Amino acid sequence: MFSFGVALVVSLLVSLFILRIANPRGGFGLDHDLDGVQKIHHQPVPRIGGLAVFVAAAISGSLIYLLRDPVTGGRIVTLLVCSLPAFGGGLAEDLTHRVRPAWRMALMAGSCLLSFFFLQLVIPRVDIPVLDPLVAWPPVGIALSLLALMTITNGVNIIDGLNGLASVVCVIILVALGYVGFKVGDAVVLSSSLMLAGAIAGFLVWNYPFGRIFLGDGGAYFLGFTLGALSILLVARNETVSAWFPLLLLAYPLVEVAFSMYRRVILRGRHPAMPDAAHLHQLLYKRIVRWAHGGHGDRRKLRGNALTAPYLWFLSSLAVGPAALLYDHTPALIALFVLFCLSYVWLYFRIVRLRAPQWLAPFRTRPAPARDQRDTDQTR
Repeated sequence: MFSFGVALVVSLLVSLFILRIANPRGGFGLDHDLDGVQKIHHQPVPRIGGLAVFVAAAISGSLIYLLRDPVTGGRIVTLLVCSLPAFGGGLAEDLTHRVRPAWRMALMAGSCLLSFFFLQLVIPRVDIPVLDPLVAWPPVGIALSLLALMTITNGVNIIDGLNGLASVVCVIILVALGYVGFKVGDAVVLSSSLMLAGAIAGFLVWNYPFGRIFLGDGGAYFLGFTLGALSILLVARNETVSAWFPLLLLAYPLVEVAFSMYRRVILRGRHPAMPDAAHLHQLLYKRIVRWAHGGHGDRRKLRGNALTAPYLWFLSSLAVGPAALLYDHTPALIALFVLFCLSYVWLYFRIVRLRAPQWLAPFRTRPAPARDQRDTDQTR
């Protein structure tokens, strides 16, 4: 718990420092775009909270290396160094709003390649006998690892749209990673998971429920990359852990990014990098929570923002919990991953068609809204 405690305190203090120096008029690291299609907050907010998470992880990892376990700490510090290009690209976008998506993707790829060279981070198998020999061929293994890491990195960024949503989902995933790391005796995964969970917890004090500070692209990219890297390391370093464990563990952000690509490219014929307001968390906010409480004032908007995230925490837990318990049972993991994908698509289209299950809004106080033309355009 040493790494958790140190990271929590550092993240808490650095986040507070950012809040103190953020000048609403000066614009230091503030998100002033209140009218964007993906925006739900109602006032400018610092979006460089990822800096606090990264600094906390860096200090905690360095202390593990210097005071506790040089071998484990060295691996953790190396992982953090490898994450620098992805984190730096996101942080630059948070500060300048001028970093093109192509450049950010290139920097993510750079982090992935660094992790391959310095950590031998490559997917070793997929636990499908017909495909395992192909995956064992280095070019295929590296390409698959690159695709997996970039997908989860973008996935965490996509779900970072509500106060506490991405952060708590990441903590839930990290708890499961730490549990499995403990079960198989992997000190690197266990210590890294505790460290990152502590760093997020300190940030969450200021982020949820009132949204005084945001993760930003830098924080989302950093957490997405490290979650993906730790998941691959766990499988590569421990033969008892199924290759399907990371898929079910990270099912919510992975399915979110895959379904977003399907909506944007196949259904709407748009560029995959174009933002929209039709992610599951946005539909839940607009068509379930907002209308259950009624009104559009700032206070109700903030309350609706905070009340939407728990729906997705629960949804993610439905995949993370079984993944942690069945980490070495490949057939069960495959079946549950397919079930999660089908459930996600079913729930999404029920909400789009204004036929959401009653249990999603048992406290509804207003009738369901008429079909919003803007929402309809986003989901066609």
